[in-house]
Amino acid sequence: MPFSAAESKLVSIFVQSILYGIFVTLFFNTATALLWKRPVGQPLRSDMLGVLVLMFGVATIHVATNFSRIILAFIVHTDAPGGPAAFFNELSNFTQMFGSTLYVLQTLLGDAMVLYRCYLVWERRFIVVAFPCILLLGSTATGIGILYAFDKVVPQASIFVVQLGHWITAFFSMTFATNAICTALVAYRIWAINRAHLSFRHRRLRPVMVLIVESGAIYSATLLALLILYNVDSWFQYVILDAVSPIVGIVFSVIMLRIATGMSNVEGETALALVEPAGVASGIQLSRMSSRMSSRADRKDSAADESV
Repeated sequence: MPFSAAESKLVSIFVQSILYGIFVTLFFNTATALLWKRPVGQPLRSDMLGVLVLMFGVATIHVATNFSRIILAFIVHTDAPGGPAAFFNELSNFTQMFGSTLYVLQTLLGDAMVLYRCYLVWERRFIVVAFPCILLLGSTATGIGILYAFDKVVPQASIFVVQLGHWITAFFSMTFATNAICTALVAYRIWAINRAHLSFRHRRLRPVMVLIVESGAIYSATLLALLILYNVDSWFQYVILDAVSPIVGIVFSVIMLRIATGMSNVEGETALALVEPAGVASGIQLSRMSSRMSSRADRKDSAADESV
């Protein structure tokens, strides 16, 4: 039997709470690593810390807003005409508008982060991320359009009505396209940089898992599921929708944590070669060793030229 709006909201707050708890743990671990456990000589990444705090703040307010909506629907409006389902269909309600604004903000933050990471991994080549940048601007415009449509739609209209459907489908499609393109570009670039030290032999899954984590593929998969569920008019889309906010925080907290602890860097070098037998250096270590050897060779050549 398909879920109703009320049932989906109950499941969604349960799922969102679990994911938020995971995000809280990762947030404190990542913040600690950024502030006090950086590798020697690595400066404080205040930009990463600022984005992390912002994502955590948005996710916290979002889960609190959803809790308040559950209380209003199942306690305050339980005996009202239409019951909780009617309350959830009040799309112009302040709590609905506020929660949707937080969702759009967190999604745009996640899109901007995956786009910026793609830009850094591809050595700051703007041409690589030019099209995803256009998509991000389109996502921003359609996100604002969704909020405007919520305020203007007829009372008690379903989330799937045509007036909203065009805006919501466009927003979901653009955010997914942005993430799918950037995820593919980041995954390919990380593989290309580290392939000399990367092994998929003997069906080892750790390199695949690291690529999935580093590229933000989990976030892209979540957006794809949301797009599909909305277009088949499934109320279960509320579960995925409310899960997006903490998932954005989880995905980028893990990436930041790896960078903060020296497991990866912003250019895409990553310790993928940890899957190799003991005694074999990681991709980052080998890359740094190669750089040091090149520097030494250059100094020797310079010294030889001076002696001549």
